[in-house]
Amino acid sequence: MTNAEKQLKEMEEQMRREQASQKQEKQGRSAKPYAVKKESHPLASFLIGLVLLGAGIYWVLNSFVVSFSWGSLWGGFGMNTSLATGLMLVPLLIGIGLLFFLDRKWIGWVVVAIGLLAILVTLLTSVRFRPITASLWQYVVMFGMIAAGCGLVARGLLKSRD
Repeated sequence: MTNAEKQLKEMEEQMRREQASQKQEKQGRSAKPYAVKKESHPLASFLIGLVLLGAGIYWVLNSFVVSFSWGSLWGGFGMNTSLATGLMLVPLLIGIGLLFFLDRKWIGWVVVAIGLLAILVTLLTSVRFRPITASLWQYVVMFGMIAAGCGLVARGLLKSRD
């Protein structure tokens, strides 16, 4: 046998030993049931989380009744005050008139903006939310779905990829 053939046989033997040791390591790892790690697909967990989050938020928003009473303002000391709806239009109409009357248009635009802001504030303060009657179990499931969905979405987005 030549020197090259001896080296080739030694290399083959060394590769066989390495393969055998790797095989034994794999068998040793798979023999321990607690060492088995189940891989989850990040896109699937993200999508499942998104569905849970969306369903939970939809269910929570569906459990409220929204009522509207135009022109009511917050009352102090238990009194409920209300304004006529036409009163909210007065600053807007004055601002529109000033836009056509004055040479300085910015004054008219400021009054129009104040009028629109008064209408918007009146609209927002007149909306009332009232929760419907539901059991504690339903609320736990609703908010549990939201929490689980947030966790799965965060894991799908933020988990580092090895």
